Amino acid sequence: MKLAKYVKFRQEKFGGVLFETRSEKVYALNPTAAAVVREIQAGTPEDAIPARLKADFDADEAAQIDREAAAFADQLREQGLVVEE
Repeated sequence: MKLAKYVKFRQEKFGGVLFETRSEKVYALNPTAAAVVREIQAGTPEDAIPARLKADFDADEAAQIDREAAAFADQLREQGLVVEE
């Protein structure tokens, strides 16, 4: 999975911003969502992203990160912001 070529990411203090240049939509990301996008940009396989996030974020339970990372990846796909390699 990688960002679509018309999607740009910028890290911010509050998390990050995704900019979809075709429709000029802007998506504000919280720190966890920004971390997922950074991992996507780094080429981390989708199934390995939760493990990488667990090292950086405290969660009430590890399964919470698994669910949230998978749900966010699905949302990115639905919006056409990521494509499969």
